[in-house]
Amino acid sequence: MGYASCAGEIMGDTQRNQFNTILNAIPDVMVLVDADLHVLSVNASWGHLAREHHAAEEWFRPIGKSYFAACAAIRVGDEKFAADAEAGVREVISGSREAFEIEYPCHTPAEPCYYLLRVSAIPAEGGRAALCAHVDITRRKLAEMELHRETRKLREQSLTDPLTNLRNRRALELLGQQYWSNAQRRGGVLAVVFFDLDGFKPINDNFGHQEGDRVLCYIADYLRATFRESDVIARVGGDEFVVLAWMADAQDLDKIKARLKTKHSMTTAHGDIYEVGMSVGYAVHDPKSEGDLLSLISHADTAMYANKKGRKTRN
Repeated sequence: MGYASCAGEIMGDTQRNQFNTILNAIPDVMVLVDADLHVLSVNASWGHLAREHHAAEEWFRPIGKSYFAACAAIRVGDEKFAADAEAGVREVISGSREAFEIEYPCHTPAEPCYYLLRVSAIPAEGGRAALCAHVDITRRKLAEMELHRETRKLREQSLTDPLTNLRNRRALELLGQQYWSNAQRRGGVLAVVFFDLDGFKPINDNFGHQEGDRVLCYIADYLRATFRESDVIARVGGDEFVVLAWMADAQDLDKIKARLKTKHSMTTAHGDIYEVGMSVGYAVHDPKSEGDLLSLISHADTAMYANKKGRKTRN
C-alpha cells in the first residue's frame, strides 16, 4: 500500500498535504498511525532521527510498516517501551482514552537521551487514527536528575555529622523510628548503647582542638569497625555517641559488651601518649511492650552517667 493511498484513507489530498506541511514544521518526531498500528505518515524529524541512529534507508519513511517495528529499527525505545506503549496507543485509537503519555530512554553511544511519547486521537473514516509525538525531554530529564541528586546530597548532609561522617541526632531519631517499626513487625529487641568520652576536655586543653577532632574521628572509626553496617551509629553531642542495634535476643547484648574496648591509647604528632576512655550505658527494649525510642535512649544515657560516676569513684 503506497503513501498516498494510506493517508487517503483518513483525509483528502488537500487535507493530507496541509497536514504534512504542518507535521514537517514541527521539530518533534511525529508519526501518524492507523488502527492496525501501521505508519501512515512521518515528518522530517523522523528521518533526521533515523539518520542519526544509522538506521537502514527503508526506515527513513516507513509508510505501511508496523509502527513499533519502525521504532525498533531506528532505536526509539526498546522492547519494554513497545510493551508499555502499545496498549496506550490502542486505547487512544479505540476511544477508551483521549490521550496517552509515557517517558522512555533513547540513549546513543555518545550521550544519554530521553523522550516523551504523547499520543492523541485523529478522526478517520470509519474510526480513529493516532498521532504519536516523540518529544525530546533530555534537558528537562537531566535537570530533574541533577536536582534529585542535589536534593539527596543536601538531605544526606543534613543527616550527617560533618566531622566524623556518622549520623547526627536528627538521623538517629528518624532512622530509629524505622528500626522501632521494623522490630515491632519482626520481633526481637532493640538495644541502645550510649558512649561518652572520659576526660575529653583536657585533651583539647593540653593538645589543641585539632587533636580533639582526631580523637573523635578515631572513635567514630572504631565504632564503625566494631558494630554492624545495619546498626545506626550516631554522634549526638560534642563527645557523645549512640548506637542503635536490632537484636534477635536480649542476650546478644553480652556479645556487644564482650567486644567493646573502653580504653584507647593515643599518640600525638609530637609523640605525647595519652589515654582515651569511654563510659558506656546500655538499654534494651522489647518493642512488644510499652515505651518509645526517646525513652530508650534516655535510659541508656542515664546508665552511661551511672557508669561514668562509678569509674570516677573507683579512680
